[in-house]
Amino acid sequence: MTIASPRRLAGSGTEPEALIKEARRRQHRRRAAGVAVAVMVAGTVTAALVAGSGGGSGSRVPGRHGASTAPAHAAGTLVTVSQTSLPGGNSLSLAVGYQAVWVTGVGVTYQVDEVTGRIVRTIRTPGTHADGCSSGIAAGAGAVWVTHDCQGIYRIDPRSGRVAASLQVPDVGGAVAVADGLLWVTDYHGDLLRIQPRTGQLVGQLIPVGFGGWTLIPAEGALWVTSYGSGVLGGTVSRVDLATGAVQRFGDFDVEAAGAGSLWTAQVQRINPVTGGVMASVPVSGVGAWGVPGASQAVFWNGSVWVLSVQQSLTVLRIDPGTDRVVGEPVLVGSPFPAALAWTSNPTAFAAGPTGLWVLDFDRNLLFHLATKSAGLRAGQVLGA
Repeated sequence: MTIASPRRLAGSGTEPEALIKEARRRQHRRRAAGVAVAVMVAGTVTAALVAGSGGGSGSRVPGRHGASTAPAHAAGTLVTVSQTSLPGGNSLSLAVGYQAVWVTGVGVTYQVDEVTGRIVRTIRTPGTHADGCSSGIAAGAGAVWVTHDCQGIYRIDPRSGRVAASLQVPDVGGAVAVADGLLWVTDYHGDLLRIQPRTGQLVGQLIPVGFGGWTLIPAEGALWVTSYGSGVLGGTVSRVDLATGAVQRFGDFDVEAAGAGSLWTAQVQRINPVTGGVMASVPVSGVGAWGVPGASQAVFWNGSVWVLSVQQSLTVLRIDPGTDRVVGEPVLVGSPFPAALAWTSNPTAFAAGPTGLWVLDFDRNLLFHLATKSAGLRAGQVLGA
């Protein structure tokens, strides 16, 4: 079923093929700078902006230095639980849902057990890859959704691992999310589409959000869309109302995560979701997005903000939203990089789920599972696993 068709942009005189080519060039440049098209969050972030909560809804914005929202067990030691090699390569997208982690590969999609880290299935998905028409992935609305080849979206049954359908969406981009009962996906014309998951029908009008890659974060009754094709370092954010589709230009930064009453950027800025103002900036060591100092990705999990940066190895840091400070020791992920790659940009993806954090190392084709472990637990037992 075709739900959209290529077209000229009004007044541009530009053919769709040229637009796609330019978007691919921008996306490749962004990946080379070490920034994943952050679809990894799309399938994992269902948390609204309620202080001390990873879910639900609300609109209260707490003070900058309120009581810590981290539960007691968040202070446990973060450890690597498993390391999974992806034999068919990866395309820098992952999502968590249905008791599994889903990772797009080159022509395949992996289903990884969220407890053991073992590959349960390797599902054939022709057209999934990292460069050019990159592939995004999201879990929700009864399925796992994978964009492919600038042509469409696979619907994967999470129980059987079977590709149940392929929706034809010409010029589909590499960002997809499930929110408010709908499937949201970008296209290479700079538009956001809403699709009814049960029928595959397009809902409402196309929503202009700018060229990509993109990050889609659902929270607080809105979809926060970061477009990285605007020419602004770090991206430009649009706030899209989930109920009406109304779009509001929100600011020149990126939104990587939502939690504790705030939006969080890869530069580890805490953003007020009402005003767009910067509530706090948290300095972190390492090299992040675009090769600038700081972190490359952020997620909200277990009442804390966790950021991923590149130092001598991939490094995870925990930020307490009650104090806006880094707490605990840095956690190294995987083996150190060769000297030539240390403290440089490195393409990664970062996600959170019920059993912990997931880090995808693009260059080494490795998926790492991290979880907290308290001193009182027996060896090998982790919280949430």
